[in-house]
Amino acid sequence: MAKNEVDYYVNNILKKQLQKLKVSNYGLYAILDNVKNQLNSIIKNWNNHDLINIFFLTVIEEASFYNPIADDKIKGLVVLGIRNSLLETIASVDYKLFGLKQCMSDQDIKEITTNAITYFKNVDLNKLSSNIVSEKNYYLDVIQKYPNAYKVLFELSKCTCVESEKSFEIIKNKPYIIEEVKLYKEPDQNVVKTIMSGISEKFDAGLIGLLKGILDGTTSFFYIDSFKYLSRNFEKNLKVIEFILTHNGIFLTNNFFISNGYVSRRKILIRANHGSGFNLEAIKSIGAISKKYKKKLEKMFQLDDSIV
Repeated sequence: MAKNEVDYYVNNILKKQLQKLKVSNYGLYAILDNVKNQLNSIIKNWNNHDLINIFFLTVIEEASFYNPIADDKIKGLVVLGIRNSLLETIASVDYKLFGLKQCMSDQDIKEITTNAITYFKNVDLNKLSSNIVSEKNYYLDVIQKYPNAYKVLFELSKCTCVESEKSFEIIKNKPYIIEEVKLYKEPDQNVVKTIMSGISEKFDAGLIGLLKGILDGTTSFFYIDSFKYLSRNFEKNLKVIEFILTHNGIFLTNNFFISNGYVSRRKILIRANHGSGFNLEAIKSIGAISKKYKKKLEKMFQLDDSIV
């Protein structure tokens, strides 16, 4: 008998879907355990609206556009707790680690997320929150490790489609160090680029090189299409933001402008890109993200006519 609605979902819905895909026993229980812990952590904080809004900022560029129709917080729960879990392992180059002969298809992912949204939108999450007895609180524990990221995401979460920008007192903390960036050396041009799972906590050479530019002061902007393009690993996203903020850099997606002392958002969020390449429509309207830095952004992202 399921202890609560999370247990029921994991053991009676998600488990059957993964078994249908022929995930190995090792992979099956690794994913189920990970998803259960993440869902419990999110729902445990469900009635702390400030925290939930901060958590979901990292997935809203994707989650808002998921189907079926449901409250954005339900979609955020599904993306952060389920899609951004070890489920990514079988949706990535690492699928063989969990026994699959080929990567999970987009249709399989859609079926899992659609069913999860349908299920959880009918669950009383306010009530369930008070019944979660798990001692683990993954998301709260992670965000408390990165105080600068915590602060700016809190401020950004207060921005709306009406009041889309916010200034606040600059946070004064020591620079956060990422050893891989500190020790970075230009790679050999003949070295094959590393492709890894989106849930991996590791930093590949491309990301390290970009962060090195922030560290050295050769660039002030770190641009990524959306949070999911940086990582589906919640802590990795927070770690990168912490690093950029404490080295006077700016973290920019197609929807959010994040800096120490000022944040803003696009009034009407646009969907995170799917697949590789740039979202040219987003870049052509990049100035919509910030009134304060509109001209600077448009100048920085000016496209060549042949590209447009």
